[in-house]
Formats: sequence, C-alpha cells, structure tokens
Amino acid sequence: MHDPDELPSLRATLRLQGNKFLENNEWFDVRFYPYTQPGEDPVFVAVGGRFAVVCRCIQDASSSIEILREFSDDMTHHSNEWEGSYNSVEWSQARNGDPLLCISGESSRINVLNVTTGKLVTTLIGHGFSVNDLAVSPVDPTILASCSMDHAVRIWSLDPAHAKQPTAAICYGQGHQEQVLTLAYHRTGKYLLSAGIDTRVNLWMIPDDLKSHLGTDKPAIIHYPHFATTEVHNDIIDCVRWYNDYILSQAREERTIQLWKIDNFNSNRPPPNPAPPPLPTTVDSHSKVTVPTSSISGTRSAWGGRFQRLLQFEVPNLETFFVRFSLFHELGAHPVLAAGNERSKVFFWDLQRLEGLGIGEDESENTNSTTAANATTKKSELPRHVRDASTASVASGHSSTSASKTNARLAKSVKKGPTYKYGIGSPYQFLPAHKSIELPNYNSLYRHFAWSRDGQWCVGVGSHGVITIMQRWKDGVPPLEKEAGT
Repeated sequence: MHDPDELPSLRATLRLQGNKFLENNEWFDVRFYPYTQPGEDPVFVAVGGRFAVVCRCIQDASSSIEILREFSDDMTHHSNEWEGSYNSVEWSQARNGDPLLCISGESSRINVLNVTTGKLVTTLIGHGFSVNDLAVSPVDPTILASCSMDHAVRIWSLDPAHAKQPTAAICYGQGHQEQVLTLAYHRTGKYLLSAGIDTRVNLWMIPDDLKSHLGTDKPAIIHYPHFATTEVHNDIIDCVRWYNDYILSQAREERTIQLWKIDNFNSNRPPPNPAPPPLPTTVDSHSKVTVPTSSISGTRSAWGGRFQRLLQFEVPNLETFFVRFSLFHELGAHPVLAAGNERSKVFFWDLQRLEGLGIGEDESENTNSTTAANATTKKSELPRHVRDASTASVASGHSSTSASKTNARLAKSVKKGPTYKYGIGSPYQFLPAHKSIELPNYNSLYRHFAWSRDGQWCVGVGSHGVITIMQRWKDGVPPLEKEAGT
C-alpha cells in the first residue's frame, strides 16, 4: 500500500571500483537530472576529487545503480596539469535535448560537459579564484549562477549564441566581504540567495532586463542585494535553500538547520525597488575613535522590517565545514528535508507533518531532556536582537561496484525518531528527525544529498568513497495528493 508519509530506507552502500583514487574519493556534490520524464529511471551525478560519475537508479534485486559515464579531470580541459578537486555540479540541457553537466571546484573555471557525447562543450572563465557552488535557473536551463572565493556571484548564459560573451550579470560591490559558498534560486527564478564565510545571507533580485545583457560585453552589475543579514547565523554559512518563500540555512558548528522568513517578503507581489544601500558610517570627533571595518553588518531589507526565525532542525555531531542538506519539494507530495553528519548518520524530517501539528507542547510524558537543555543553552547564547528575531514581527558507468548487503542489519541501522508529537511554537526548540539511518560498518562524513524528482530515491555522498542509495515506495510512487477543496 502506498503511504505518502513513508520516509526513505537504506537500499545499499556503494564504493566505486577501478583505481585507488576512485575507491577512496571524497564526493562533495550529487544531483539528480531534473528533466527526466515520468516513468523513466532517474539519473544522478556525483562529483569529487577529479571525478564525475553519472549513474542510473534501477529496480534490480542484484544491483541498485548502473554507471552510465565517467569523467575525469584530464578529460575536461586541454592542459596536462590537474586543476584541483571538483566540489559542485549542476544539470542543464542542450537545445537538442542532450543532458549537460556544469562542474566547478578549486579551479576558477566552470566546465560544461555533454553527457551523451562525453565531450567538453565550453569553459566559462571570469571568476578570479575557486568556484564554490552552482545553481541553474528553475525557469531557464540556459541561465547558470555561480559563486566564488573572489566574493562575487556571477550569472552566465549557456546558450551557444552567447559563447563569446557568456557573462550576463555580476553581483558584486556591497555584497559579500569573504568567499561565497552557497547559492539557491527561488522557484520563480526572480531571486537568488547567496551566503558564505562572512556569515552573511544576501538575497539578489535578478534584473528584468537580464536578457538584454546576454551575449554583450556589458553584463548587468548588481551592487546591492535586496536583503542582507549577518544576524541569522554566527558562523560560516555553507548551505541555503528556499522552501516556498521561507529560507533554510545552516552554519558550521551550530548543529542545526534554521527555517526563517524575511519580513513582508511575498514572491506573488511585485518586488520592491530599489535595493537598499548600506548606511554610511561617518564620525565627527576631535578625539581618536575606532570605526568598524564593516559598514554593512546587521540586517537591511527592501521589504522593510527584518526577519523572523521559525524552526530549528537538530543535526547532532556535525562540526565540519562545507556540508549541505537537501530538500525534496514537489507538487502533490510531502516536502522532506534530508541532512547528514560526520558519523555516517542521515536524518529526515517530513515538513508536512510539522504543519499538521501546529503550535503546542510535547505530548510525550518522556520529554527529551537533552534536546530541551540544548535548546535552552542555545537561546541563552544568542544575542538579544537575534533572539527577538525582528522588531517588525508579531513574534519576533564502466566501473564495477561493491554493494554492502544490509537486509539483515537494516532493523539495527534505522531509527524512526520520536514517536511523540512535539510542538513547534518556539523557534528555539531543536526538532529531532522523524527518522534516521545509520550506516553499518562505516564512519564517514556526508557532504550532500539529492532527491529524484518523484521523491522515490535519495542519494547521499561524502568521504571514503561511499555513495548511499536510499529508497521508498518500492511498489511505485503514490498518486499525487490533492489539496482540500480541489
């Protein structure tokens, strides 16, 4: 029987064979091909080190994936010198329908590869240092955003007609003061989030006249973000994602994923104009004074107000840098958040279950005292202006694979999480996962997760060459749920 509440279970753990570098490779990113037609087996790519491996998930008793193609660093450029480790990948699509891979890493270049032909299509050059993340527009697969160690966010055109001048826009100037680590497009394609080492989250508005800059030598220059804050997190931010008009973000060593919103932000309304510039810092004094080096700290917003913290999802035993979570969010299905830690453990939260609970206290007589204590400690450590959230808010494949057969051990490796209902009235309550999976016989770090478009498959990648295949609904994807009144 189909159960839309079902969360993934462990299908297999894999380590690709072929050479010693591949077997122990650290995978940094994984993405499913987003243009798969219904009924087709989903395809994903994992990147890390000097490798990119394209695989297909299959329903087979003896295997979980089929390797379709491998790329290595010496195939992606004309130099004989290795350009460094890959850390990010995104999918696009050529005019003829061929799947394209955009890959970046320690090099300042972005390589675009054709998966069908196995050839390098083009190389995007413009960043001054390493490229840390990529994001393709959800409304136009030819528009690619990138962020870099050079503090800039760039928007590119992948259209061959613009090959000579591919840079469409640059978000720079009064944006980030340190390297940018993470990007996320809003589902409308109008807004782009960026965050990084300076603990700042910026929201950039994509110019309405972006297309007029395509293929020209005059890219749009975006000096100011429409929203900027350094108050949500106190440490390096390595992952941001949209959840409708809400924002999910995490920072190193905070051991939580934050859910929050920008006051008055509504993507269904026309965006405000213009972006707010930072207030200048001026000093009129005859005595020696100390002036802060940053004049754009705090929060500023074109929508007025500030932000409101909503929920915190607990991710224990995570202190490592450059780790990402993943959100499955498709029409007619429960949205599910997936995250991992450095002890081979995966956590899942069904966000629709939380919406159903509403505001309330824990109904269990056995309250998780450790979690409650941590939440109390966390709240006391936050500065008051962050605790209050916002003064404007009411509240404020050729390789062989080796698979670990885990059928006999799944019962020990899977924990379904809390059986009680926990209230979501406090933004400082650390919410434990609805379900967790711990890999047997491994002690590895998870770097990223990816979901197939139908939500049936979830793949996690990380250290020691381990690729984790998780699956739900083995009898097929359940029909889409309809909202009340439809």
